[in-house]
Amino acid sequence: MSEQLISITPDAVDELKRLGITKEEFLRISLVPGGCSGLSYQLNTETTATGFDTVMYEDDDIKIVTDRESISYLKGMTVDYSRDLINIGFRFDNPNAVDTCGCGNSMRV
Repeated sequence: MSEQLISITPDAVDELKRLGITKEEFLRISLVPGGCSGLSYQLNTETTATGFDTVMYEDDDIKIVTDRESISYLKGMTVDYSRDLINIGFRFDNPNAVDTCGCGNSMRV
């Protein structure tokens, strides 16, 4: 296994496994235009990687990749999963963001 480019909390790993994310059906995290702050995180499951993909996280059970355009904006971030009553879902703590929206699902670099 190579160096991890992002960190995943145990709660996020548990939720990804519950959702069926594996090394074969992996998670793709990308940044796309939109959201309150300019760029939104987009999560998709896929089974085929391209030559333009970078593995950002991989352990014995799950794999997370991103595209060439998103890697520099995502490298170093931490993915968490929150189960609190107000905001259930994935949260992104991204050191590359200079501004984020209140819900944490979009950012500006």
